[in-house]
Amino acid sequence: MPVLLSQFIEACRWVGALLVLAVHSTNMFVNLADIMSAPHAASVYAWWFFVSFELGHQAVVGFFAISGYLVGGAVLAQLRKDKPFLRDYLIHRFARIYIVLAPALLVTAAADWIGRGWLGDSGVYDWPVFKDHYRADLFLGSLANLAAIYCDFFGTNGPLWSLACEFWYYISFPLLLLPFARAYSLRTRAIGFALGLAILVVMSIPSGGWFRFGYLLWGLGALATLARRPLVQSRWIALALYVAAVIPIRLLVRGPNLEAFPILADLADTLSAVLFLNLVATLRFGPQQGWALFQPQLHRRLADFSFSLYSVHMPVLILARALADRHFGALWARELATPVHWLVMAAVMTAAVVFGFLFSRVTEAHTNSARRALRKAFEAAEERWRRRLPQPLEELEREPQKADA
Repeated sequence: MPVLLSQFIEACRWVGALLVLAVHSTNMFVNLADIMSAPHAASVYAWWFFVSFELGHQAVVGFFAISGYLVGGAVLAQLRKDKPFLRDYLIHRFARIYIVLAPALLVTAAADWIGRGWLGDSGVYDWPVFKDHYRADLFLGSLANLAAIYCDFFGTNGPLWSLACEFWYYISFPLLLLPFARAYSLRTRAIGFALGLAILVVMSIPSGGWFRFGYLLWGLGALATLARRPLVQSRWIALALYVAAVIPIRLLVRGPNLEAFPILADLADTLSAVLFLNLVATLRFGPQQGWALFQPQLHRRLADFSFSLYSVHMPVLILARALADRHFGALWARELATPVHWLVMAAVMTAAVVFGFLFSRVTEAHTNSARRALRKAFEAAEERWRRRLPQPLEELEREPQKADA
């Protein structure tokens, strides 16, 4: 991958995570209900415009598109090679998800236990959105990546729903395409495809979730890696097209418009994903000079803990809101924003970023070590299984088929 494109993707990852944090923090601590009826500083108007639910949602759309481009694109590349890849791929994906997901759920349980036990009188943990969300079965459901698909999210950590969707994309996508992997026997390819199809069907059964539509956006990201050229050659024009689409989306895809035309949200998400991926393709095939903003290595260092920040920020915000309600009063956060509200929000966001970084040092930073440990465990299990077979396992997997000749 070209360096400029890599740095651009890293920048999008950490900026998107920070935007999601800012949106949720604003909802917790800053009330801008008078933004259209009272004068404000230019910085407040800018914050209101950019730190909005719709642009935060577009950041999530960007996450899905980037994930499809990186992970799904890697699968498409492996399919064109004549060697098995599925074992190492699954080890990489399991380690990537679970080294963060499992500790994030434990952090959620601990933060919610502290908040409900010591700050329960604030009423925050009794909000309707969290009603009956502290059950052990929801913890296990989230651990199995079924949140927002077959069960509610656990505790106060609603953002983990997106990890559940992506996890099953990771698993099902290579299985669905396994018939094109000539490195495997016909039987292995058939079984893999049947398993991938079963996963797709089972996860698509519940209505009202984002699994099916999210898979479309994720798949678009994967398909973008096959492009031989971008739709637009100039990266400046590609960027302008994306911005020109996102600004109307921010202003129009909300409230009465969505009530009158519910499909507007899906159309807007699809358009923004396509134009974002076109920008990615333009950077891939274009010159690597210029755009100095994306050259610093700082982007990679910040992106290295963006996954962790996204996974643990909400329990931190809810705990901080309960503390604020205890200190300032239950109605304080609902008052129109004052300098104190902005300062509290800034302090909480800083604390969430610091906690996300520290959390990543004991989780996400050890992803490669977890992959090596999983690989060793898998190889040991494979060796034990091989000893029970009359024919070596790799011969079963790579048995040549006349149909493939």
